[in-house]
Amino acid sequence: NMVGSVFTDPPQEGAQRVHVFGEIARAIGFEADNLFVNYSFDLPLGWCVEEEVEMRGLTQRSHVRETKSGQIAHFNHPFEMTLFNSSSKEEEIGGRPRLFVEVRSVDGWDRVRLEGYGYLTLPPTPGCHTHTVQTWRPEGPDNTTKLRRFFIGGTPELSDVRYTHVPSNYSSHPDQNTLLGKFGFRTISSGSVEVRVNIVKQTMPTFVEDDQKYKRVALKDKYGRPGVQLALLDAIETFSKARKRLETMRTTLEPSLARLAQNVNTEQSVIKRWSKLTFNKD
Repeated sequence: NMVGSVFTDPPQEGAQRVHVFGEIARAIGFEADNLFVNYSFDLPLGWCVEEEVEMRGLTQRSHVRETKSGQIAHFNHPFEMTLFNSSSKEEEIGGRPRLFVEVRSVDGWDRVRLEGYGYLTLPPTPGCHTHTVQTWRPEGPDNTTKLRRFFIGGTPELSDVRYTHVPSNYSSHPDQNTLLGKFGFRTISSGSVEVRVNIVKQTMPTFVEDDQKYKRVALKDKYGRPGVQLALLDAIETFSKARKRLETMRTTLEPSLARLAQNVNTEQSVIKRWSKLTFNKD
């Protein structure tokens, strides 16, 4: 029997599997033409990838079009991955996965310039989400950097793109005497990148005993958003309460109904006797 053999086993109790389906939709407000986006994912402590997939990617080059909303370059580049975490508490898994983007341009001489850095923290709730990632790029201390960028394409760049946020390998424990200092780092605002993400979560329900009843407490996900299963459970509980009220009313009304039936039977007997007496008299 091969029915059901192709389905993946659900995660263990307390863990969850997160399917991420998304796309780099478009870039908005960049000055240069021929844009493309380098993107990569960073997984905090407690997260892993179930399958061997690339954690980075590259979109195609796209020409910029002038619209009422500004200069827009469309990519619609899809990405997909399945993530897994081992704990139901966010503070135990080191936060949420992040998507880092690097927007670059290519001029007529095939010189590549950096246009902006940005990042997006993946949303915690399932469903369809659209986010606009604001970007920036490093700026040099004088006009020499600007001239170099314009004529030969050389621009200051980050050695680690995770510096746009807090790097996952950075520890802020007070005993380590480490500081993440960004004072004096000069930047300039750039355009934005629109990212669409669809999140699908799978968790294993947890059962606890309460008043000799088993209730599912993990059907409401750890971020406080009720799921479809929880709504179904609420409907079942409401039906059970209504059924109990009907049973209570039935128990209360049964003696009254019995007395009413007895009175009806007595009246019918009296009517029958009266009918017989009247018939015999005639």
